[in-house]
Amino acid sequence: MISNLKDLERLLKLCRAQGVQEIDVHGVSFKLGALPDPPGKPEANPTQPYANFPDGELSPTQLMFYSAGGMPEDDPELQGNQQ
Repeated sequence: MISNLKDLERLLKLCRAQGVQEIDVHGVSFKLGALPDPPGKPEANPTQPYANFPDGELSPTQLMFYSAGGMPEDDPELQGNQQ
């Protein structure tokens, strides 16, 4: 018997764990929707993950820039060489 909110919470968690999507208890019915997908990292370009990455040895500034997630098109040292 469900006598408080904790009992109801336990019942709903059990239903989720067992894959139950609909339940009817003492004339009260619940329909549980599908769980949302867990958040994930944005997907990088899988076809060319290192496109435009500079060749050769990186400067200390570039090492810090790329270790912080910088993109080659935003590399301040490469932009200085293009002008």
